[in-house]
Amino acid sequence: MGAMKRPAPNPVMPQFLAGYKPGDPIDKEKVRAEIKAYLKLKFLQMTPTQEAFVRVKNRFGRMPKTRLMEMGNQGGKTTIGISEDIAHAMGFRPWLKNTDPDFKIPIKVPNVGMVGCEVAGQTLSQRIEPGFMELIPKYCNPQISRYSDGSLKSLMLPFDYMGNPCGSTIHFRSYVQPSESYEGIISDWIHWDEPPPRAILNAAARGEMSTNGPSWFTMTPLKEPYIYDLFSLKAFNNGGDDQEIAVFRGATWDNCQDWCRGCNLTIEANQPENIAPGAARPVRRCPGCRKTMGFMPRAGIENYLKKITDPDEREAREEGKWKHLSGSVYKELSRDTHLYPDFEIPADWMRIEVVDPHDAKPTRWLFGAVSPEEISIAGKTANRIYWYSYLLLGGTLHEIVRRVKVHRAEKVYHHPEMVILDAKYGARTVKTMENETSWEEELEKAGIHGIVLSHSAPGDVSLGHKAVKDYLRPQYSALRGKEIPGMLFATQGCAGDRGPIQDAFNYRWKMGSDKPEEDFKDFCDCFRYAALEQPVYKMPQPEIDPALAKMLLDKGDRKDEYNPLEYGLALK
Repeated sequence: MGAMKRPAPNPVMPQFLAGYKPGDPIDKEKVRAEIKAYLKLKFLQMTPTQEAFVRVKNRFGRMPKTRLMEMGNQGGKTTIGISEDIAHAMGFRPWLKNTDPDFKIPIKVPNVGMVGCEVAGQTLSQRIEPGFMELIPKYCNPQISRYSDGSLKSLMLPFDYMGNPCGSTIHFRSYVQPSESYEGIISDWIHWDEPPPRAILNAAARGEMSTNGPSWFTMTPLKEPYIYDLFSLKAFNNGGDDQEIAVFRGATWDNCQDWCRGCNLTIEANQPENIAPGAARPVRRCPGCRKTMGFMPRAGIENYLKKITDPDEREAREEGKWKHLSGSVYKELSRDTHLYPDFEIPADWMRIEVVDPHDAKPTRWLFGAVSPEEISIAGKTANRIYWYSYLLLGGTLHEIVRRVKVHRAEKVYHHPEMVILDAKYGARTVKTMENETSWEEELEKAGIHGIVLSHSAPGDVSLGHKAVKDYLRPQYSALRGKEIPGMLFATQGCAGDRGPIQDAFNYRWKMGSDKPEEDFKDFCDCFRYAALEQPVYKMPQPEIDPALAKMLLDKGDRKDEYNPLEYGLALK
């Protein structure tokens, strides 16, 4: 593809002040409304989820190459997706101040982008094209080509938002087109509006290899669950460890204009009957939490949702949660309330560990701390549990123990109060050439003390699920002065592929069954073992150095002997 020729500067700019009467308040408001309508993208107001999507940075301080917005219907995902399309085509975000660190986008201009959507005749014509035309001012002079059915095929921008030469081209494809049609475009960026079929994603990715350009998904997660496994699970801000993937979830309610769900606060001034036709909502931020309000009336959202009778589909369309995950075992889990910033565990907290051994896959070893804060579990006194680290272990038992002891030393302790071991595996006897043994016996021999076998009676799985749910329930903390859950997870210490956070948030029921899926169950078994054990806080006792203890024991075994250095000279 040859280099694009930059067009000449556009001399035509809108004349908003024609006929304007200075000092006339009506004229002033009219001009202001015309400017906002003409430069709509300039005045874009982002919801908290949209802002996080636009400003995300990984640990290297740069925007991840792949971003996903998994959101309920009418949550504002397509609007922010199209806004990012235009911004990348122009090289800057018109709705941010030019001094904002996220105003400029590190991309060449002119460039070539691509937008993929579900159905050309419907989605492109009814949603995508109107969205672009609403946000691109006429003075940008967009040049359009169309498919034979009249739907949008490409859009070239001769001028940017400032009226300067641009020249970028945006191609449009639908998912009903063959995957081969995606291979001919060398893209500098790609926007997927709704989840694409895998063959199409792979074909488009080949055209993006040479540019290593960014991609973003804006979607209601109803289908193509491979995206969840391929991207969402691995996102660094979702318990994964891929710094080039970030995922954001939002509900339809994020875009509500007259009710803040977080504060349960109705904003009467923003109700449709109190707003003049065509006027913007007068209250921009929630008076309670100060979050930016959306643009959909509560009554309209409720009227839409009550027509969705399938509870799994509703959860996807309302909350932005993948439909195939709607059978989550622990629906109580929330990243906002159940994850905590990592901190050094206080020396006076009680340490516990949970072990879920395996033969064909890594053994799970979970590290937790029981705080002195009292909570109530099943009507009995217990204490809050903070899971702060874990190990995925392979190799021989002695190699496993060595790594555990090193990890304990790194966390500044030698022995926990208890090590809860999966009873079915831990007590299982194995014949060796010399005798019969078990994990429990071998761990004890290797120096892992305080082993407690997990509860394994019939019905303990369902009881364990109930106990974990009880721990996940918010309870008042006098230390924090607010309600927090009885079981929490360290944001960094429990992150990573197949770590505790990932398992906890993806643990789900088998379709049409009361049994959980095998995927993501390993650390969830650990949570269950601990919840059934219901550890009660004990003040840790000072640990005696093993060498000193041996010396003292040896001394105690010796008979008293005369030693002038100890007793002085004998008197005759």
